[in-house]
Amino acid sequence: MKKIIILLSLLLFTCAVYAVDIANPVSIALGDAYIAKARGCHALNWNPANLGIVKNSMTFNLFQVTADVSNNALDLGYYNDIVGKYLTQEEEQEFLDRIPDDGFSLKASADLHLPLSLSIGKFGFAINALVRSSVNLGKDYFDIVLNGNEIGETFNFENNEGSAISFSEFKLGYGDKIPVDKIFGSFADFPSIYGGISIGYINGLAYGEIMDFTTEFSTNDSVMDVHNNLLIRTAGYDTENDEIIAKSVFPGAGSGFRVSLGLTSPITDKITASLAINNLFASINWTEACEEHQITVNDDDFALYDWIENWEEIKDSIVVDTTYTVGDFSTSIPAEIHMGGSYSLNQFTFYGDYVQGFGKSLLTSAKPKFSFGAEYLPLKWLPLRAGFGFGGDEKPHFSFGSGFEFTSFEFSWGVSYYTSPIYTTATGLKVSFGALLAF
Repeated sequence: MKKIIILLSLLLFTCAVYAVDIANPVSIALGDAYIAKARGCHALNWNPANLGIVKNSMTFNLFQVTADVSNNALDLGYYNDIVGKYLTQEEEQEFLDRIPDDGFSLKASADLHLPLSLSIGKFGFAINALVRSSVNLGKDYFDIVLNGNEIGETFNFENNEGSAISFSEFKLGYGDKIPVDKIFGSFADFPSIYGGISIGYINGLAYGEIMDFTTEFSTNDSVMDVHNNLLIRTAGYDTENDEIIAKSVFPGAGSGFRVSLGLTSPITDKITASLAINNLFASINWTEACEEHQITVNDDDFALYDWIENWEEIKDSIVVDTTYTVGDFSTSIPAEIHMGGSYSLNQFTFYGDYVQGFGKSLLTSAKPKFSFGAEYLPLKWLPLRAGFGFGGDEKPHFSFGSGFEFTSFEFSWGVSYYTSPIYTTATGLKVSFGALLAF
């Protein structure tokens, strides 16, 4: 039982959705429309070309924390209404109707931008810690809990998926102006173009994935036949020694690399265009404590009173819990194209981003995503931000945020609600806050 709890905790709460880039308070407040705005050490995670546009000779990250949780069925107001309440038949059906046919999905993530992240001139260095997790539970589970079962029925529970990943990353990047006038002399009046590159070393901390999770049972007048199979593949947890490999950043459970290339152009004083290709050659090779855990339950004459009264006597005959050591395996991070721009008008600046991934993973989506944001400066040091985004594997999200931007110190915060801009009707929440020094 202890091992089951540890494995499921790894999948659900590892410290898990799917954000395109490492979020920060400003990017969240702008609805993820941030590629043209990212500067200093933040440019490493969005567009390294922006390192070439040196606004401050040095930026130093003081702290930055981001947390995100969402689901595909229940909003906060509805959740608060039903918790601890006895549901009528109509209310049970309403609950079930809220769950999509492909099941109940829960996603969570967390990012930590460590204080050593900084930029000096056109160079940037960052240390980030990330967690991503996603779990999907079949709708049939909720159906039988709410409506029960009939004699003679056979149930097959499928559409159960789950995965989680945790790693730290060390990134180094450089950006500079491309000498267009020297390369193309006749285009001397062509707008300035900056190019950049960042290389990230990934130190894998832990990984877990449900490979198979199926349940089948049928009922008769007095007993049920139960057959359950759960297969989880993990890296980073040593079952024999009951030990998490990554008790500190090093040693980790795996390693990998990824590369980002970017271009950005301040076309005019008001218009900026940006392009980045992220996650080139990206993967994590898991090498430490790679295991598969198979837990099966088979009982052709299941009676609930037997399980309750005689569990210690019968569990060894119906439950098989086996752990296998497996070879190294890799987790790929598909590449993405990220395009965006900004337009300034008096005290307003408007932003727009488009992201297209080339594969689905815990870190990426194969579906296109669009993001839009705006920033208003009623005072030079007081930014007011709002944004909206949709697409990818995320629900539509509505964002806002603010902060203080003084000459050498910045503090920012951002909040994003999924599905609805109203807190009580939102199906998820993303929050971020952080501060940096700029000289």
